[in-house]
Amino acid sequence: MADNAKLERLKQQIQAAAEADAKRLIDDAQKQAAVMIDDDAERKAGKAEMQTKISRCRSDLSRQVAESRYIADRKVLMHRNSLVNGLFDDIKKELEDFAASDKYPEHLDKCVSIANRTRSLSDPVFVYCRKADLELAEKALGRFGIKPQADRNIKLGGLMFKYPVKGIFLDLTLDSAFDSERKAFSSRSEMQL
Repeated sequence: MADNAKLERLKQQIQAAAEADAKRLIDDAQKQAAVMIDDDAERKAGKAEMQTKISRCRSDLSRQVAESRYIADRKVLMHRNSLVNGLFDDIKKELEDFAASDKYPEHLDKCVSIANRTRSLSDPVFVYCRKADLELAEKALGRFGIKPQADRNIKLGGLMFKYPVKGIFLDLTLDSAFDSERKAFSSRSEMQL
């Protein structure tokens, strides 16, 4: 029996040592698992933080590109407007020179002929011109017996006809032709950004 008891104690000691080793291995495995889980969580948090930083960086770059594009487009537009203004200032000067030339009375005669073909000048009509053109316009309208009136809105020259009975306006002024050309020029698609 004594051998049995020794054998039983040895068996219990071996089993206790095995259980202690197993418990130690399980504890070590759990600690390693916890460390791995923490590392994974840190890695995921780091990845999420990195994704957030990348997203912010892309957003900032997109904003900077858009801002740069806006500034560049604005500079192009300002330069284009400067060129257009210079071009139309030159055209306006040429029109002013034309209105001061000896060819201008002939132009007023053509305006009267166009107006008469469009709507008879024997109908009641008011004719407007710039103040400086009153004498020339009166000569051009002489055969119809119409006395022109000065209109302060006509600055470049030409004539404007108003038929009050029909409510018709016929604008043959250099001012309206100049404004129309400027608008048409500026509205061309290749002139816009």
